Amino acid sequence: MNEYINALADVSVGNYIPLMVISLILLIGGADKLLDATEDLAKKLGTSEFIIGLTVVALGTSLPEIFVGIQSVSKETENLAMGAIVGSNISNIALIFGVACIGREIYPRKNITSKRQYIPLIASAILLGLFLYSGNAIKPFEALIILLVLPIFLYVIYSDKSIGVDIQDDSNESKQNNVVWSLLILVVSFIALYFGSEGVVLAGKGMGEVFGISQIVVGLMVVAVGTSLPELAVTIGAIMKKRTDVVVGNVIGSNVLNIVLVVPIIGFFGSGNSLDPVLFKRDYFVMIFLTIFFALFVYLQTKKTIFKDVKLINLSGYLFVIIYILYILRLVNII
Repeated sequence: MNEYINALADVSVGNYIPLMVISLILLIGGADKLLDATEDLAKKLGTSEFIIGLTVVALGTSLPEIFVGIQSVSKETENLAMGAIVGSNISNIALIFGVACIGREIYPRKNITSKRQYIPLIASAILLGLFLYSGNAIKPFEALIILLVLPIFLYVIYSDKSIGVDIQDDSNESKQNNVVWSLLILVVSFIALYFGSEGVVLAGKGMGEVFGISQIVVGLMVVAVGTSLPELAVTIGAIMKKRTDVVVGNVIGSNVLNIVLVVPIIGFFGSGNSLDPVLFKRDYFVMIFLTIFFALFVYLQTKKTIFKDVKLINLSGYLFVIIYILYILRLVNII
């Protein structure tokens, strides 16, 4: 009997492997084309890559979280979506930004970052904590308050004169056609990233069911990591192409949009089911700690007051990743 069950499990896992491989190919290919398209758009529109990373790339890589939120409303699984939001924001900083710091020196240019840009990042995280504290469902007026961070986020980006326009294109040849072509590539890249991440989540969730992983761990770990794979793919591509502005912008923008776009969906259209209090007691505090640490870290990097040595930046990257590994081990009750 045990041999039959083990064989069945092997077949189930084997069925998910091709899906995982194809999905990863979509992710990596989509991320590579996304980076090329954003560079072209930045040149054609005279916009810095940092702004493109904060907005266009961040929105594209947050699409999986948005669709998970929509699906959770229809299936009354809001805890899964909230776990994905918190877990995704944790992995964006501890895993993705940590890997970026290990892989290459991360020095955002001084003219693209200011203290004002961290206000929406920290404000959205704090508001989420206030509403998770009660353990009740996200109410519509709470969702509205979180949603109001979005126009503040956009205002800070486009009104901050310290964000320089650092890329210009002197070529006038078929400029309008090139912009349309770049936008088309962006759309195709987003589609590839979305289906790639969904495929990885489906394969990972299926393997989790085979091995008996609980739903809350699936939400916080499997779904969260899966929906963060577009950010990871974009980050790896940006590291290879030495475009660190996109890395920092994508992490900030994605973490803000994960909260201000997905939580309102749950608040306005959710079933009203109470949220699991463990999200606040355990996972939220990891997220808010990493958010503040990340903001302080990047700000000090732009000033180059403390993190002048590349080795120190690499060491900090290892610290981020170790924190993430410890967090995952805590999730599965190993520590």
